[in-house]
Amino acid sequence: MTSVREFDFSRGRAAARAGACAWLLLIVWPLWVFAGTGPDLPRVVAVLGGVAVFAACWVQIMWRMLSHRATTPDPLALAGLAGAGLALLPLFGAPWAYVSFVYAVSACAATLRTPAFAASVAAIAGVEAAALLSFGVPFPGVWWVPLVIVVQAVTVHGIRNMGLLVARLDAARAEVARLAVENERLRFARDLHDTLGHTLTAITIRSQLAARLAPADPVRAAAEMGEVEGAARRALDEMRQAVTGYRAASLAQELEGATRNLAVAGIEVTVLPMATDTADRPVPAAAETLLAWSVREAATNVLRHSRARRCRITLRADETCAEVEVVDDGRARQSTGDGAPGTGNGLAGLAERVGAAGGRVEVGPLPGGGYRLLVRVPLEAGPGTGTGSGVGAGSGAGAA
Repeated sequence: MTSVREFDFSRGRAAARAGACAWLLLIVWPLWVFAGTGPDLPRVVAVLGGVAVFAACWVQIMWRMLSHRATTPDPLALAGLAGAGLALLPLFGAPWAYVSFVYAVSACAATLRTPAFAASVAAIAGVEAAALLSFGVPFPGVWWVPLVIVVQAVTVHGIRNMGLLVARLDAARAEVARLAVENERLRFARDLHDTLGHTLTAITIRSQLAARLAPADPVRAAAEMGEVEGAARRALDEMRQAVTGYRAASLAQELEGATRNLAVAGIEVTVLPMATDTADRPVPAAAETLLAWSVREAATNVLRHSRARRCRITLRADETCAEVEVVDDGRARQSTGDGAPGTGNGLAGLAERVGAAGGRVEVGPLPGGGYRLLVRVPLEAGPGTGTGSGVGAGSGAGAA
């Protein structure tokens, strides 16, 4: 799998910054010519101070342009660079006019928006041409300077736009990484709830039964506590499996566990197995896993909230879909999966799984009393594919 680090632009950015600093070597030519004129100390101090300010502003502008702050330019640095460049123009003479526009155009491209940048390019071309003519440079040595400035302006403007795209790509990459972590967090929380909720509910019910039986029937109470120990060990195994990877639930195991735990709670369970002659092929593993999670979640809700006496689990399949229907004769309830009002974590997690496979979850009270959960999943789709259909609260509640 491709790692995020393979798309890190830090090395390219460092090389670009080093290249931007290397452009300062162009100042060596004006400095060399200036030193050859035998300047006095005040002029030397003025030149060195101007060059220092100019170089510092240039590095600041380029550093910002080649960073994640490329969209927030520094106009103060541009003003400092322009001021130092104009101050050095009479000190250096024609050599400075031939090289300073390289920095001015690049700095304006990094700082100004397109209309202001175009105006600044025109001003730079005019100033440089006028300065060269005033220094006595003949026209053949001047006419090409504005042309070079325009070409450089177009090139640098394109480079700046590419830098902005890189900055936005960095931001998008960071957001994708954040969303991936958040999605994995939600997936793990959902899997943990779906994996342990049913088992812990069974442990609670068996423990309560053992506590009630202890005074009158200690042998039966001890047997129930043995079942509690076994359920706790299974919960530990399920926790380990959830941590190490996705756990595919077994429909047969979930039906067996639901029947056993509902019976312990005094609920009569009827399981109507899937009619295999209604489909030409077996239920795919992905669809079976969704049905298994559905049975687990439905049994957990019946144990926690229904106060039912009877429960019926029906499995069906046809050429395109498979479904499980869980109907009990208990009270209507608003809590599903976590004991809180409304749509709970368990049902919400189940709806996410089924919806991702293009299936449908229907829940709601029945007209004649009782409660119904119906989960229908397509045989061709598996978890993580398709578009979700969500939860139909109460939809089709009266259907058989």
